[in-house]
Amino acid sequence: MQSLSSHTKHNRWLAIAMIAVAVGGLLVAFWFSAGETLQRNQALMGKACKNAQLAVDSLYPESESPQQQVTKPDLMHQALAEALTNADGVKGGFWHTAQGFIGFSLPTNGGDTTDVGISNDDVPIVRSAVQRSLEQQRDIVSVQSNEQVATVVAACPEKNHYNLGIWLKKRVQFVPPNFTLIVSALFVVLAIIGGVLIVRESVFNRNWHSERDRIVAQAEDSSQAVSVTTEIPEIQPLLMLLYQARQQIQSKERELSQQMNKVIMANQKTLIGRIARSMTALAMTELEEIKRKLPKANADDIKERVLQLTELFSSFERVTEGAGHSKPTSIDAEDFLQELSDYHESTGNVKDITLTAIAEKGLKFEAEPLLLRFALDYLIRHIITFVPANSEIMLQATAEENFVKIAISDESAGIENKNKHLLFHADELAPTQYGIGLKVVRDTLRNQNGDISYEKVDKTSRFNVLIPMTKA
Repeated sequence: MQSLSSHTKHNRWLAIAMIAVAVGGLLVAFWFSAGETLQRNQALMGKACKNAQLAVDSLYPESESPQQQVTKPDLMHQALAEALTNADGVKGGFWHTAQGFIGFSLPTNGGDTTDVGISNDDVPIVRSAVQRSLEQQRDIVSVQSNEQVATVVAACPEKNHYNLGIWLKKRVQFVPPNFTLIVSALFVVLAIIGGVLIVRESVFNRNWHSERDRIVAQAEDSSQAVSVTTEIPEIQPLLMLLYQARQQIQSKERELSQQMNKVIMANQKTLIGRIARSMTALAMTELEEIKRKLPKANADDIKERVLQLTELFSSFERVTEGAGHSKPTSIDAEDFLQELSDYHESTGNVKDITLTAIAEKGLKFEAEPLLLRFALDYLIRHIITFVPANSEIMLQATAEENFVKIAISDESAGIENKNKHLLFHADELAPTQYGIGLKVVRDTLRNQNGDISYEKVDKTSRFNVLIPMTKA
């Protein structure tokens, strides 16, 4: 397929020219057709007869009465000849119903001539036309024709004499009917060819624009491969360039994806290292507590503390082994919070701390269970460490837009104003104040596409954990 501009240049104007020639040819064929030629000559003969009548009438005064005998015949013939000067091929004369033929003039391109005879074949039609014109006192045009030639006779009354009429006669040669039909058919075929070219041009334009829109849509959609074949030659080099650019982009995207995976893995390992460090700090704190109380503790206390430490190490082991390998799963909020509450109930019993879990029925969220469990375990351990004895910690899960909000409320004094800038911005291995050392919790939650915030409501401190909700 050629380009739109060249196709339009070579075909559109050609089609228009062909249709114009065909229409002009059909008009010419119609102009020279037998019917149109005959009708045109009839009108011309009627007009010529009217002019001859006026020319002859001008020879006589208007006040003079009509006469029986013809007077001034030479002047009448001269006036008739002058009236027919521009009527090429027209014979004219006078016809007296009583005296018969008087005479006629035959104008030619070179001048006027006068003849004294008339063909016997023309006498009946001339006499009939003049008689009817005199009887009806109006112009009469008669036609006698065959397929090749027609005789057109016009007659009008001469008003200055009784029984005298003016007649004009012309032989009209017809174009052969077969020739007219053949020429008309050829011009019709030419017009049809021009119409077909215009239709093809319209179809080509529509296909061209459809192909262009397809290529543009394909170029805008980076997920689709670029086709280097097209029916529009001008776009072919651009498609090749686009194909090469798309290949380079995809190559760079693969490289970027690989680098991003490396960064994600590095961040994951860094997070696991920080988790391990925080776990170690918790364990060391527990060991120091056991060491400090060992001289005064009895066997049951030591056994209980060792069991707690063993459980702590077990949870650490599960997290460090599974971190980075487990996949996000759908977790039921009510079961998850109840398990958290039950697990930390034993730790809280030392200070008579009560943990209460509340969640909406059927509420679910997406997360890696081990990492989320570590983050909330670490947070709850931190809260238990600093909240006053005989207090309550409330775990409540609610839906908030596309997230599940887990609000962990306690009755502590909250974060001191001087330490607010350290909240979630410092890793404190052995925190000595409420809210310090929780950066690892925030980073772990953000690793799961979640987040954490803190607020103080009256006498209650509250950590709000946001976790993506399971899609229905």
